[in-house]
Amino acid sequence: MTDCRPPRRRHRILLFCMLLAALADIPARAADPPDLTSLNLEELLNVEVTSAARRPQGIYDTAAAIYVISQEDIRRSGATSLPEILRMVPGIQVARINSSVWAVSARGLNDRFANKLLVMQDGRTLYNRIFSGVYWDAQDTVLEDIERIEVIRGPGAAIWGANAVNGVINIITKSAAATRGSLLSLTLGNEDRVIVEARQGVALNENADLRVYAKGFERASGSDAGGNDNSDDWRTLRGGFRFDREQAGRRHLTLQGDIYRGSVGETFTLATLAPPFSTSLTDDTDIFGGNLLGRWKEIFSATSDLSLQVFYDKARNWDIASGQDQQTFDIDFQHRFAPTERQLVGWGLGYRHIWDRTKKGPVISFTPQDEKNDLFTAFINDQIELIPDHLRLIAGTQIEHNDYSGFEIQPTLRLLWTPRPFYTIWGAISRSVRTPSRAETGIDLRQNVVPVTLLPPPLNGLPAPALGQFSLIGNDNFDSTTAWTYELGLRCQPAAATYLELVLFHTSYEGLASVDLGTPVNEGANWLLPMVGNNRLDADSYGIELAADWMPRRWWKLQSSYTYLNVTQSLQAGAVFTGFKQRADNSPHHQLSLRSSIDFARNWEWDAGLRLVDNLPGSNVSGYLGIDARLAWKPRPGWQLELVGQNLNDPHHPEFVSEVLNTTAIEVDRSLFLRGTWIF
Repeated sequence: MTDCRPPRRRHRILLFCMLLAALADIPARAADPPDLTSLNLEELLNVEVTSAARRPQGIYDTAAAIYVISQEDIRRSGATSLPEILRMVPGIQVARINSSVWAVSARGLNDRFANKLLVMQDGRTLYNRIFSGVYWDAQDTVLEDIERIEVIRGPGAAIWGANAVNGVINIITKSAAATRGSLLSLTLGNEDRVIVEARQGVALNENADLRVYAKGFERASGSDAGGNDNSDDWRTLRGGFRFDREQAGRRHLTLQGDIYRGSVGETFTLATLAPPFSTSLTDDTDIFGGNLLGRWKEIFSATSDLSLQVFYDKARNWDIASGQDQQTFDIDFQHRFAPTERQLVGWGLGYRHIWDRTKKGPVISFTPQDEKNDLFTAFINDQIELIPDHLRLIAGTQIEHNDYSGFEIQPTLRLLWTPRPFYTIWGAISRSVRTPSRAETGIDLRQNVVPVTLLPPPLNGLPAPALGQFSLIGNDNFDSTTAWTYELGLRCQPAAATYLELVLFHTSYEGLASVDLGTPVNEGANWLLPMVGNNRLDADSYGIELAADWMPRRWWKLQSSYTYLNVTQSLQAGAVFTGFKQRADNSPHHQLSLRSSIDFARNWEWDAGLRLVDNLPGSNVSGYLGIDARLAWKPRPGWQLELVGQNLNDPHHPEFVSEVLNTTAIEVDRSLFLRGTWIF
């Protein structure tokens, strides 16, 4: 195996740590954060959400399967990355592929790039158009600055547009006013070797606040099943700011931005024309990016407001196998008003321009090499009170036009019944689409080389040359995947200390990504065996999602979730081959999560979590049990020391194997770390 990487430069991390510490000297007026542990369960569930209807509403007023991860949940989870936090959500599949690469999906069909899940941070999409998914190694922030994460399972396309087929994740950070003061945090461990965070918030005047932050980390390399080093260590530095100005509670202005640079070790498998027909190459992938977002909101009344949001985003991922540089400009306008006492209407318009350039490598190339695309969107959402305070009808649709599949219409019809307070039954019928990616229309991905004699008939009868190489080829005629989803949900509070949510769903997919074997081409030294992308695969999924919380004491909280999922796929008439059928088996049939949080003695916290994940037959990954624990001590106000252990019951286990981009998988190791946080 060839290692092309330069020597590691840990002095950069140390220099960055000193820079972070210097930020703490900036004077500030500290603000006392709200103590969520003093609230009972009923008060916690009154937290407003915005992702289901693009406006504030209570959980019991939401006709969707929504789960809210609070800052308290994040802090006590012991997680050090965004995907880890999502493990607690029912209906969400989270698996680590290697140190920096994750498979995160909602309601199945999981892989490295889960193309039916829309992920946003403060309204800015994190969805990468080239491979239709999220590069999780480029997504991070100071976790303490997250106010909450709203997770919708099921379609959100009528509000958010294409690709919100199976779910929407919206990461919402705190306002600058909520983070006045200073924060310093240091984490040291065997897997998360070092994480350093610094944040400073200042009040500029009585109406305006500013927050700046910096963060750096280094994660250790993982090992494969044989104990061999995978050379996938991961290092990133990032910084950013947020400015908020509020005038008379009516006008809100937000400006925020981030910039990051990182290095991700990866091992690539390259096909060769000589036995053993492949070689491994280790290299550092350079990741770089940044974003700038501005949002203005004018509130006229409790039922009328308008907002305008503009953002620019740049993301570059450059490695020895290929490379991509994507830039996005997005503008979004929305207006909400009440034409009658029983009606609330929201509508909006949007435009997005994406331009990218790619690098031709020994594994991947794109045609055309550089490309520009435009997306135009419009949505309307109408909520009607059929019986005031008891029965609501919600109807809406998103209409958009993209350069790949043209016009797309994504309607939804929802009914919400609230027979009494803290008791809601809802149902929904929705149509959503997943539009083609850049890769599906223009990729050339060279894959494995095999002797012709080992190929299935009739390929094994090809004349000389004696070798064949498979290549995934994009298709200009690749079309959108459509999905019809039917949902029924119950959300209730049987007792003051108990919360229960139950969701049943069924989704029918038409035109999923698949491939057909094209006509072999003689390239002289080998036969090129093209696998041409198309939409000749259909699927059906159904499942149950259950979440239950119980607070037997004010100092003790129990949280649990269970998911049952079944996905079946079938080839359409005329399809003869598919390389994507295993995705139906890449999500567990059963998932169980149990968490216990206890405040005991004086200023001590104890948290324990259990995750049970079923087999993944498509990846040949066995089911596993993961046990995590956290012990925290607050010796004085603003100080917190934590000892966290992850996967305590198992020294190592695999979680996912992906064939996308020949991603090398690792065994996820037991992790221990110490973290100290000082807020002042």
